[in-house]
Amino acid sequence: MPDTPVEPTSRGPYDPSLEPRVSRLEEDMREVKTTTSRLEAMFGDVRQALARIEATLPHLATKAEMAEVLKTLPHLATKAELADKPGKAYLATLLAVLITAYAAGLAALAILK
Repeated sequence: MPDTPVEPTSRGPYDPSLEPRVSRLEEDMREVKTTTSRLEAMFGDVRQALARIEATLPHLATKAEMAEVLKTLPHLATKAELADKPGKAYLATLLAVLITAYAAGLAALAILK
């Protein structure tokens, strides 16, 4: 619906479609005010709940505090440290080499006796 000025350009009466438009706007504003007041009440409840949580659970660590603790504990592996660890294939190869060396040592001992 196009915008029409409230004040008529001539001395005639106002636009007849203006009355229902204003009425509809007033009704919409009542709904907006009702919704806004409900939201304000809800956010007030949320603020109170957060205040209660902060008051009863001050011992819980924040994300920054957890990051600081992880820096001081070197035995806790991070993702970067896990990437530097040897894989299964490397460990299997290492185990095979050690078993072969042990078997060679036992064979050498058997020959020397």
